[in-house]
Amino acid sequence: MQSGAIRSTALKLLERRPNAIVRHRLLRDVLHLPPDDPQRVAARQDMRSHRWVAELADAQAQDGSWGRFHSMDSSRKTHFPTSEAAIFRALALGLDREDPLLGKAAGYIAGVLAGRQAWSDRVERSEGWPLGVEAISAGMLAAIDPQHPALDTPRNYWIGIAAASLQTGAYDPRAEWDAHRARRGRGILYLRSRYVLSLLGSRPDLPPGLSQQILDWLWNEPQGIGYLGADLRHPDPGHIFQWIESLEILTHFAGWQERAGEGLAWLETRRGPDGLWDLGSKVSRSVYFPLSDDWRKPGNRAIDHTTRLLGLLA
Repeated sequence: MQSGAIRSTALKLLERRPNAIVRHRLLRDVLHLPPDDPQRVAARQDMRSHRWVAELADAQAQDGSWGRFHSMDSSRKTHFPTSEAAIFRALALGLDREDPLLGKAAGYIAGVLAGRQAWSDRVERSEGWPLGVEAISAGMLAAIDPQHPALDTPRNYWIGIAAASLQTGAYDPRAEWDAHRARRGRGILYLRSRYVLSLLGSRPDLPPGLSQQILDWLWNEPQGIGYLGADLRHPDPGHIFQWIESLEILTHFAGWQERAGEGLAWLETRRGPDGLWDLGSKVSRSVYFPLSDDWRKPGNRAIDHTTRLLGLLA
């Protein structure tokens, strides 16, 4: 999809007078209006008072978390099963590090990385558990604030692990395990996880050769990115949500578009006669949606799906 078509589709959506969340996402992520543009300022103000944002604010604990961080507590009934889910929801709604809600969450995660805070999750009996907690926390903080100083140490650590694991040009799980054992005295296989990849791609200073090695490996890995499990080469309508999210993570790695060319061409064929995407109800069962107020109104689901995909393509 060419840039002109992306822009014209975004303008078409704006003509439908969507709610503040969709409007803000289109103005910021697709049309790239500057932060001080009056349209974007107004949309941001309206978005911050939307009921979807109020749901997040009402459920947030004083320490900045939403209860357990990564593993759901089945005994506790809550709108957001984990802090991780709430953060993903906040980002989908267009909140960022400047918003108090995500600012508090970032402070909580930075405290975890510094040892001042601790997850309330049940501790798993695996030697790599502390490394996993650190990687997940850092990956989520990177999604909120890529430049946060608390990310410096964990990101440098994982750059070293990636270089050791891919030193032959292909991923070597034994090399990853041994690299962790040598550096931290614990073994884990976690380089393929969505959290580590989000952390690695969060800043533009990743060595170009390493970035290419990571992309080569993942594009030839049938299981794709850990926790998502989508084959990047062969998008499957039944797992389209995981495929889209995988691409969103990899947009931060130089050269991703060339590898994703066939998949993006396939995605183009999924547009409806009106030029919008409606990927069905299955893709919508996630913390990402809804963005619009009411999906009982015809067309709102297509507006939401198209807004997300335009953000990816832009």
